[in-house]
Amino acid sequence: MSLKRNIKEGALRYIIKLLIDFYNNKSSIEVIEVINLGERFINFVDYLLFNIMPSIINIITIIVYLSHFINGYIRLIIIAVVVLQI
Repeated sequence: MSLKRNIKEGALRYIIKLLIDFYNNKSSIEVIEVINLGERFINFVDYLLFNIMPSIINIITIIVYLSHFINGYIRLIIIAVVVLQI
């Protein structure tokens, strides 16, 4: 939560520091669209970091464990059981 908040605060500070000419030449709708696009990007990165990455790390850990510490026949049985459950 704090990472997301820090990114949002940084983006807001950046927008505030932009030149007045930018705001004079752009409509408020365009500025709001840019802010919404940035927020969607932050949400996407948040989803990747906290939902997808742990799953990928778990899968890699299981593959390493199966390939190094378990006999080949038992490995095939475990894989078959997992596949059949899906």
